[in-house]
Amino acid sequence: MQKARAPRRKVDGILLLDKPLGLSSNTALQIVRRLYNADKAGHTGSLDPLATGLLPVCLGEATKLCGYLLDADKRYRARVRLGARTSTGDAEGEVVATSDPAALSRTALEAALPRFLGQISQIPPMYSALKRDGEPLYRLARAGIEVERAPRLVRISELRLLQWSGTEFEFEVACSKGTYIRTLAEDLAGAVGQQAHLAALRRTGLEPFDAAAMVGLEQLEQLAGEAERDPLLLSPAAAVRGWPRLEVDAELARRLAHGQAIRAGEGTGLRAVFGPEGRLLGIAEADGAGILAPRRWLNEGPGAL
Repeated sequence: MQKARAPRRKVDGILLLDKPLGLSSNTALQIVRRLYNADKAGHTGSLDPLATGLLPVCLGEATKLCGYLLDADKRYRARVRLGARTSTGDAEGEVVATSDPAALSRTALEAALPRFLGQISQIPPMYSALKRDGEPLYRLARAGIEVERAPRLVRISELRLLQWSGTEFEFEVACSKGTYIRTLAEDLAGAVGQQAHLAALRRTGLEPFDAAAMVGLEQLEQLAGEAERDPLLLSPAAAVRGWPRLEVDAELARRLAHGQAIRAGEGTGLRAVFGPEGRLLGIAEADGAGILAPRRWLNEGPGAL
């Protein structure tokens, strides 16, 4: 007789997962959900299976904040192999163009970096999750179909060369959402007359989280149950650290929880709303005319920051 599975439990928080190489973000998410036996789980922006690093996994009420974290700035460390461009932009694809990097110098490569700072235009790769007429581009690419893609504006706030070997180089980049690091690697190489592809990628930062608090799956699996795993979870309020903050009394909290707008100060934009006990209640938006309307509300007020 098959043993009945224990019912999922209500657990609220954010785990800063160090996603291992070879796992999709969804597979890593499901493993975390199973280990916590959580009723709900979501992540804040996927990493390719060949990428490692910071993947915030939201559990329970924290899943309501996932959408706001998708817009966060990110930081990556990338290793690029010179001499060959591939169909996928990484080591898994077929070689589609080659070059000889023998004459390329570190000085020439570093001199090209400043032109990629600030707002730049990128053409999304065919091997991406963007859709054309409802079909993901990567499926079209696997079928041998290439379609025209409109350029997209992204922002590069930091870009520096870390290592150089003559056939490979490593760089660190801080960038806006929607930046394709594979495309950046190809374009960097193209700026110095070379072909290249991404050999390794690691996400080392995602605002507003501290990557030093990342936890690996192996470490998580070795812990003895909820008593040892739960303390690794950040409060949902950690996701809105640095946001404009508004504290409300019990009556205003009740009205916002019921979807009612209130009068509350000046300014425009999103606000993190905290209750009288310092608990994050939800996200609201100010309209610039003194009206604050609830946008995403958390049940039972999760823990304070």
